[in-house]
This record gives sequence, structure tokens and C-alpha cells, in this order.
Amino acid sequence: MATPIKEWSKLEVRAVVRFLFSKGTKPSEIRKQLAETYGEGAMSRSRVYQWCTWFGEGRTSLGDEPKSGRPKTSTNEENTTRVDELIRFDRRMKTRKIALKLEIPKSTVHEIVHDTLGYRKVSARWVPKMLTEDHKLQRVDFRNAFCSDANKTMEMRKRRILGQCINAARYCSTLDRLKEAIRRKRPGLLRRGVVLQHDNATPHSANLTQQWLQRYGWEILPHPAHSPDLAPSDFHLFGPLKRHLGGMAFETEDDLISELRNWFDNLDVDFFRVGINSLLSRWQKCIDLHGDYVEK
Repeated sequence: MATPIKEWSKLEVRAVVRFLFSKGTKPSEIRKQLAETYGEGAMSRSRVYQWCTWFGEGRTSLGDEPKSGRPKTSTNEENTTRVDELIRFDRRMKTRKIALKLEIPKSTVHEIVHDTLGYRKVSARWVPKMLTEDHKLQRVDFRNAFCSDANKTMEMRKRRILGQCINAARYCSTLDRLKEAIRRKRPGLLRRGVVLQHDNATPHSANLTQQWLQRYGWEILPHPAHSPDLAPSDFHLFGPLKRHLGGMAFETEDDLISELRNWFDNLDVDFFRVGINSLLSRWQKCIDLHGDYVEK
């Protein structure tokens, strides 16, 4: 069986449709061959029939036709500059507020922000945050408190399991296993008291979880706002991973897992060294300068 092509473009698929159609292949058979070669997400059945109709009518272009309607006038250099100035003045400003201030459509603001200026909400890497002086001082206090009593502090990371929902009940089950592991390996820690660090995700803040923590007397270490310290992978690992997987299509979960393992296996050791040094640099800036974390 042939290996499916994982990286392809719309123009490539359309060219294949035109080639097969010119040979007299039926649209249903074209759709079947596309699914076998490029995956189910290459082109839907209705689109295959649509492109076959266009090619039958004499169309030769594989690109998208210009859309009808009024030409855009609000997406211009002046509005782009004004939007950029507002964002730089207040990075928390929403597109709705920008649209009201500049008196232009919200859809235009969205296009300028995302397409023209290249701004986006990022979960995989750190972007500048508008932190108050109190937030910055809290970071220093939390970091010092964490490091001054390292033997008492235990950091708990939430495990993200592919295809499985993490809720309060499952999180409490994880805490049960953690408690049992501590009892076996470090029993004295349970007697002295456990300090747990996690964020304010719903499974962590749910009543069921809070009751569990109160029942065993576990203390919660405060979590500073917008802190990258708990999940450095979000700010160094996930960005390159998302770019690597961009445009790929996987038919099964095993195919996805195989590609992930292959990507991790081929990472250079310097990749992780850069991430660790970047994280240490953020901590040092926070302590020495009370400064913000910025994107390099």
C-alpha cells in the first residue's frame, strides 16, 4: 500500500483533479484516489464535483477567483498605522474597542491585526504582558519563597493525555496516586506537610479538588499571573512543534503519535539547552530588575 502524502497544497490537489478528469476519470473515482493519496481532508466530495464541472466548462486556472463585491477601502496604510499605535499603547485592547475608536468595521480590524501586522494570541510561546508593579513584585516573592524551602515544595504538573478529558475526578485520582507515591518514597514529607503548586485550571479549582486538599491538609503555593515558570514547554517547545505539524493530516491517532515521536527523536540537544537558558534568563531578569518577560 502506498504511503499517503502528508504535505500538500491546494493547487497540487487541484492539478491532480484536472489531470485525472482530462483522462476521463469519474469524479467519484477521483475523490477516492485523492483520499487514498492525500488523506480524507484533501478535498471534499462536493468540491471534487465542483472542480470537475469547472474544468469541463473550460477553466484552466487552479487558483481562487477574485471575490465579487465592493473593494476594500478601510484596510489601508493609515488605518494600519493607527491600529498598530493603539495595540502598542495597550496590548490588552480588544478588536471591538479598536473598531469603535477608529470607526471602522471590526472585521477590518481583525484583518489588520492578524494578517497585515502579524499579531496573534499565542498559547505556545510567550508574548509581552501588561503586568502591574504588584504582579512583578509577587513574582519575586513567590520565586524566593519557592527556592528558600525547596525540600518542602513539590511542583505538580498536569499530564495531558491524548484523547482523554482531564476533570476534577481524574485530577483527584492523580493526587491519590501522588500521595501514595510520597508515602512509599518520602513518608516524612507527608507528616511535615506538602506544598502543591498548580495553576487555576478548572480541574484544580473545582470544589471536589478543594475538598481533597483540605481533607489531607495540603498547602497550595500561590500562582503568579501570566507566569511561564510552571509550563516552560508552552513558551519554547509547542511553538516549533505546531509549525512542524502545520499542514499535516493524520488518518489515525497512531500516525500522529508516530510523527510526534519522530520529531522529538530528531531534536538537537541544543534545542533544549536554549530553552533552559531562556527560562533561567527570565527568572534572573524578574529577580534583578523586576522586569517583564519579553519575546526575543
